[in-house]
Amino acid sequence: MKKSFIVALTCMTAFAGNIGEYERNLIAAPVVTNSSSVVITGVVVDATDGLPLPGCTIALKGTKHGAISGQNGRFRIEHVTVANPVLVVNYLGYMPVEVPVVMQHGKVLPVDIRLEPGTVVSDEITVVGTMLKGQAKALNQQKTNLNITNIVAADQVGKFPDSNVGDALKRIPGVSVFSDQGEARFGHIRGTEPRFNSVTVNGERIPSAEAENRTIQLDLIPADMVQTIEVTKALTPDMDADAIGGSINLVTKVPTEERVSVNAGGGWNMLDATGGARYQFGGTYGNRFSDDKLGVLFSLSYDDNDFGSDNIEAEWDVDEDGITGLKTLEVRKYDVRRVRRSFSTGLDYRLNENHVVKFNGIYNWREDWENRYGLTYDDLDDAKATIERKLKGGVDDDARLEDQQMMSFALSGEHDFGKLDLDWQASYSKAYEHRPQERYITFVAEDQAFSYDISDTGYPTVTLDDASIAAGISSTGWELDELTEERQYTEDVDRNFALNLKYDLSADVKLQFGGKVRDKNKKRDNNFYEYTPLDENAFLADAYANLSNETKDDFLPGDQYESGVFVSNEFLGDLDLNSDAFEKEEVLEELAGNFNAEEQVKAAYVMGTWELTDQATLLGGGRYEHTRNEYDAYQYHADNDTLTRVSGSPSEYSNLLPYVHLRYKLDDLTNIKLAYTHSLARPNYFDLAPYVEIDEDEKSIGNPDLEPTLSKNIDVMFEHYLSDIGVFSAGVFYKSISDFIVTQKTNDGTYDVFQPINAGDGTMTGFETAAQFQLPFIPGLGLYLNYTYTDSEIENWQVEGRDSDGLQLPGSPKHTANGSISYEKGPFNIRLSANYHSDFIDPDGGSIGESAWEDRYYDDAFSLDLNGGYRLSDVVQVYYEVSNLTNEPMRFYQGSEEYVAQEEWYDRRFLVGIKADW
Repeated sequence: MKKSFIVALTCMTAFAGNIGEYERNLIAAPVVTNSSSVVITGVVVDATDGLPLPGCTIALKGTKHGAISGQNGRFRIEHVTVANPVLVVNYLGYMPVEVPVVMQHGKVLPVDIRLEPGTVVSDEITVVGTMLKGQAKALNQQKTNLNITNIVAADQVGKFPDSNVGDALKRIPGVSVFSDQGEARFGHIRGTEPRFNSVTVNGERIPSAEAENRTIQLDLIPADMVQTIEVTKALTPDMDADAIGGSINLVTKVPTEERVSVNAGGGWNMLDATGGARYQFGGTYGNRFSDDKLGVLFSLSYDDNDFGSDNIEAEWDVDEDGITGLKTLEVRKYDVRRVRRSFSTGLDYRLNENHVVKFNGIYNWREDWENRYGLTYDDLDDAKATIERKLKGGVDDDARLEDQQMMSFALSGEHDFGKLDLDWQASYSKAYEHRPQERYITFVAEDQAFSYDISDTGYPTVTLDDASIAAGISSTGWELDELTEERQYTEDVDRNFALNLKYDLSADVKLQFGGKVRDKNKKRDNNFYEYTPLDENAFLADAYANLSNETKDDFLPGDQYESGVFVSNEFLGDLDLNSDAFEKEEVLEELAGNFNAEEQVKAAYVMGTWELTDQATLLGGGRYEHTRNEYDAYQYHADNDTLTRVSGSPSEYSNLLPYVHLRYKLDDLTNIKLAYTHSLARPNYFDLAPYVEIDEDEKSIGNPDLEPTLSKNIDVMFEHYLSDIGVFSAGVFYKSISDFIVTQKTNDGTYDVFQPINAGDGTMTGFETAAQFQLPFIPGLGLYLNYTYTDSEIENWQVEGRDSDGLQLPGSPKHTANGSISYEKGPFNIRLSANYHSDFIDPDGGSIGESAWEDRYYDDAFSLDLNGGYRLSDVVQVYYEVSNLTNEPMRFYQGSEEYVAQEEWYDRRFLVGIKADW
């Protein structure tokens, strides 16, 4: 496939390179399609900063013909037959204009349209500030799209204290996020878990660095590296079908007029003892050369963040009547340094007004250095407890290094041949996660007398009779339990080629068809070793001489929790485990999860758009996708400790998916959108692998015959846009989901067998509302509010004893809400933002138990953030951010909300900086 991919790139580049000669020979210099019609092209930009205005409505005066500007602000109107054409240009938040089209020496000159920001309220022009410009760009794109979407523009992203694109997403109606270490990591759209949603860059799905599944880690990508975030909630036939909840498209910045932007900031994480400094800087340069034919843009971002978290975790014993007692309690302290780097580029070369070739690339690199100090009270359901002190660390800077990288590069072209338009894109994407030397050292003290207090089940405590054991590791009562080193490597590579053709059957009917091939290779290649010191006494003496007391003041879950004494991270990181002082043994059981997957998806679609009337537009079509999988995995038998590589037979399945959309314009500012669509979610990679793991009386096996989860979707949305940059919207949605993948438990006479199967069905019904508006009685004061309600239920759930429980779909909160209040006057702006989601079943595997008391829930959460800025001049502004004002923890519970399963605290974080644009 690699050779064919390179050939495709070469052919398309050669094709693009010959277009210019083709045009010179076959198309005259005037942009004319025949003797009686012409083509009008141009660009729409902001008159104050030169940035493109996407989603702008450009109408040909006196006719119903027109166009909508793209992400680069460019537009094209075909089949113009009127004499002396005039363009009527409208854009929310900007003053409308009429622009005559100029012809010179028989040619139609490209139209350069520059709009002034401003709105007319009570016959007075109100100047639009920088805070509202981003909102205007987003709403204009949302208004002009035929399908149901939500947009966040780059200007808007900058007005929230959002470190990554996941944090920016949680401002969108119907979107909630799953956080890790205080930053948004995975996105939930309309109550669907992350694996039911897709993430793309410039329309191409990006691979996942997650080992077993398809979810995309949104915290890899800084928020300031994208121009637009598009969330599509009702798919069209030209989009990849694997997005039941929706598709998140990250549009990178595009070349425009000369632009230079730099920013630098610093701050502090307030968490006692493990918090620290934060530094960030970034910049963008863009310009056009060679008479605007060549566009160039480079952008970079760097963020160095020293932080941590305070954590408690618990597991509870249950019977059929409920919780019976505490089984395990763990106290954890995390010390983390995260460095995030990102670089993107955009290049385009316009051979002429009809043909353009583009290159877009983005590279993201995140490194986490982490030390975790874990104190575990185990066997609390027995007469005596086992106490464990485990340190996670590594060699690089005496900490565990998690190196994650994601890159996406695309070469594309857009070509206009009159009634026929052609565009193509060849792309290469790669994501990987590498943990080169992750080390654990564990000491245990067994048979310890104890008592526990669960009068407050949110904060249970354990008291040991032996105070010296409670204080931590020492030479008395403790023994070495485990010393390990693991290398983890996961890689996901995508190669894609797509071709689309658009043909104008008439002025009102447009046909589009095309195809796509995606070749994917995913692998997990881990190794795991246990080490035994040959002279244990000497080793222990050295360890006891390198102890560290990790108890801290103001441990956020409560001062009743004390971490105590551990072996130091420097001692663990400095050990020469490959020396003659240790015996090394490979642990085959830990290698049983390795696999290699090859997946190919071939797709073809047809789509038509029909302007039924001036108000009604119908979009319909179908998409066919054929998927082929081939896997290598391992079989592991614990009885004889053997590991055998196995290859599965190739599996294939096909899906035909219909789509119908109708947009009805009640007036220029009011839309009703309806959609009936089908979508799917492919199985997780490891579920498809032909693995077998046998341990004592249990057997876990994969299922290469799994088919995708399918969903039939109905959406209705009402949108009313306000001329002073606002919107009121309300909609309902329904999803009928079939072939939900569940883990089935059976018994083959020897083992309890666990295997993923297509067995569950479910339904999801909900409504969402949103409002953005400026308060007329206080100029500059604006409100942003949205709320989504989702009701979901699982049917045919193949878990013993759970068939009639009426479970919610995992990852599906009933209530999601966002709000902000902002004020902007002159150079000053400030915004207070709130985010809320109700509790939901943890979408991670194993979160649904054999009884309701074993289910694991992500608890509800409410957070507040504050940010703002002051413009010192037309070029320079200062900004500030305060995140997590309410010091909201991430919390899970078991069975019922009073029984804590995990609670992790991060404290507040602030940042101040300076930014210059010119």
